Amino acid sequence: MSATRATGIDMHEDVPAVRVGRGRWGTLAAVCLAQLVLMLDVTVVIVALPSVAGYLGGSLSSLQLIIDGYALTLAALLLNVGALADRIGHRRVFLAGLAWFGAASALCGAAPSATLLVAARALQGIAAAMLFSTGLAMLGAAYTGTDRAKALGAFGAVFGAAVALGPLVGGAILEIGSWRWIFYANLPVIAVAIGITIRYASESTDPNPRGLDLPGQVAFTVAIAALVTALIKGPDWGWSSPVTLGLAALAVISLGLFWAIETRSRAPMFDLGLLRNRTFTGAACAAFATSASLFGMFVYLTAWFQRVQRLDGLHAGLRLLPVTIVAFVAAARSSSRISPRIVLALALSSSTAGLLQMTTLAPTDQWTVILPGLVLCGLGFGLANPTVAAVTLTVAPPDRAATAVGMNSTFRQVGVASGVAALGAVFNTALDRAGHATRVPLIGSHPLPGLQKVFTTGLGRVFVAGAAIAFLGALAAGTLVRRSPGD
Repeated sequence: MSATRATGIDMHEDVPAVRVGRGRWGTLAAVCLAQLVLMLDVTVVIVALPSVAGYLGGSLSSLQLIIDGYALTLAALLLNVGALADRIGHRRVFLAGLAWFGAASALCGAAPSATLLVAARALQGIAAAMLFSTGLAMLGAAYTGTDRAKALGAFGAVFGAAVALGPLVGGAILEIGSWRWIFYANLPVIAVAIGITIRYASESTDPNPRGLDLPGQVAFTVAIAALVTALIKGPDWGWSSPVTLGLAALAVISLGLFWAIETRSRAPMFDLGLLRNRTFTGAACAAFATSASLFGMFVYLTAWFQRVQRLDGLHAGLRLLPVTIVAFVAAARSSSRISPRIVLALALSSSTAGLLQMTTLAPTDQWTVILPGLVLCGLGFGLANPTVAAVTLTVAPPDRAATAVGMNSTFRQVGVASGVAALGAVFNTALDRAGHATRVPLIGSHPLPGLQKVFTTGLGRVFVAGAAIAFLGALAAGTLVRRSPGD
């Protein structure tokens, strides 16, 4: 898979600006619309999760799987779907992904139970893998030179805007309608993106595509699914139960098998050789730690806003805006003049400090008590994301840039899935130790007699666990990432 086609970025030559096809601006519009929907469907859904779980009568496990069903299928399929698109055409797979995502969104909106909603979210994750793996490739085929830089800038701006506006959009939808419109709202945007793609986008393929790695795909999927399931169900089943221990053993065995398969494969899903590069590994650890520490925390903080403080979705979303706005500004102001090692260590240290500051929260406190922590977390998130992307592209050889970008995205999504599950286990265990069932509803209009304190205590432990993950990420970045790519 060529670096230029798969990533849309040519880091190694200065190509004069030329017009590639009549529909390049249409291609940009279609890719940006798809990116908008994909990112909104993460941040918007987080705000709506407590309402969804309360309406469908779901448990905490159901709440976690609504996020993890999406993240797991996306992480598991991203690299192989990209390889398939290189063979049969990026535009063709992109169109199929749009149609699939629209259908899955409609199923999410119509889901009559938490189980069917989780299944529909997994279908969304498959479609998201198709869109993530082809969007930048289409831009790379349509643009060159300075126009390519402008297109990528617009793409990045849409990414940041979607993250920043997600909580507010989600809260506004919940204020005026049912949670189901969180998913139905995707449909008109998807329809417009399909029309633009059909009208303007040109087909592109990779002349030297790599093969599919089906054995690696199976081993990786089993390993991650077993690990996440053990983390989610461990508090219910018991950490020493045969089922929990069996799933943990299956995860370890499958991961070892995956490593063996990738080492011997001629067309590996994961290029393990890249992990021998200390800077690449450090950036991957930073990507994982950022996602695992913050996305999981957002889920349970949102539940606290709605369950303890009895806020509606709009006001809960407004209280998350400091994180996303600061992240957007920090990403826009990030500079390549500072060593990536310093930036990544600083970013994850900022998240660590922010999460620790939020442990001061009490059940009767106003949300402004944790405002400094939210700002610090937003700063960490905003600094980490563009730096990880830049480091990944810079240290990877030209012929492995596409694989490097795909691996980085996989680390992010596995971080989301495992973070939501692990921090949920911490939260769940806190409720259980206090003598309350782990199936306490996360949303409701009635009071929580005797539970406000334990609910807040559980959230505090989530903050501590998230801070530990972020701190380990800071150590990895500070130790492994070199001062400059050439060192």
